Amino acid sequence: MHALPSLARALLFLLAALTLGAPSALADSPPPHIQPAARQLAAAVAAKIGQAQTLRVRAQHFLYPAPGVGPALESGPIHIALHRPNRFYALQPARQQTRELAFDGKFLCLMTPHLDQHALEPLPAASMEQFAERLDARFGFRPPLAELLAPDLAAQLFLHVTSARLLKPQRIGWTRCHHLQLQQPGLTSDLWIATRDLLPRRYRLAFSSPQRCPTWDIHLSHWELNAPIDPQLFAKRPAPTSQKLTMLRSRSPR
Repeated sequence: MHALPSLARALLFLLAALTLGAPSALADSPPPHIQPAARQLAAAVAAKIGQAQTLRVRAQHFLYPAPGVGPALESGPIHIALHRPNRFYALQPARQQTRELAFDGKFLCLMTPHLDQHALEPLPAASMEQFAERLDARFGFRPPLAELLAPDLAAQLFLHVTSARLLKPQRIGWTRCHHLQLQQPGLTSDLWIATRDLLPRRYRLAFSSPQRCPTWDIHLSHWELNAPIDPQLFAKRPAPTSQKLTMLRSRSPR
C-alpha cells in the first residue's frame, strides 16, 4: 500500500477541517463570563438536536482568505448525515476533488471517488463524542460541525470560552435568528439560531492567530430530524478498483 503524502492528506481531509482545533485555555485564566440567556439558548438548541436519533443537514461553507487549495474546496456544499449513537457520513461535492467520509461505528472510510483513492481505518467508537475525540487524537481532525451535532452541544460550545453573550437578533436570509457570540483567545465564534425552530442557520469562526488566519463562514439549511436514513450509507465503501492509501497518524493511538 502507498503512504499518503502530507499535502495530499491535508487536501483529502479538508472537509473535516470545518471543526478547527480550539486554542487551549490557559491554566490561570479567569472564570468565563457566560450570560444566563446565552446558556439557556444553548441548552434549548442542544435539547432540540440531541433528541433526534437521525439527522441530515446541508452546510454551505466559505473559507477566506483562500488558502490556495482550489475554489471547489474553499467554498461549496457539504452534506452531513448521522444516526445516533455512533454513525456519521459527510459528502463534499467538489467535481474532481469530491470527498466522502463514512463511519459505521467501527471503521472510518475516506474516499475521493474521482481520483479512485480511499483510506480505511479501524476506529471503534460507541458515541459521536467518542468518535470525534478518537479521530482527533489519532489523525488530527474532527468530523465537520461535530460540536453543533453533539447531544452535549452547550458544553462543546462553551469549552475554553472566556465570554458568551446574546447580541441583537438578525435575519439569515428570511429567517429571524438569535445571535450568540462566543470568544476565547485567538477565536471569535458567531452562531445564528432560528427563533422559530431553534436550529442553527449560520456558524462563523474567525481566527485572530496565526498571521493570515482563516475565517470559516458556514450556512446551514435543509435540516431533517428523525428522517429515515439508509444504514448502508454509513458503511459505504469505494469501488473495487480504488487504490487504498495509508492514513498518516498525527499521534500514536491511545
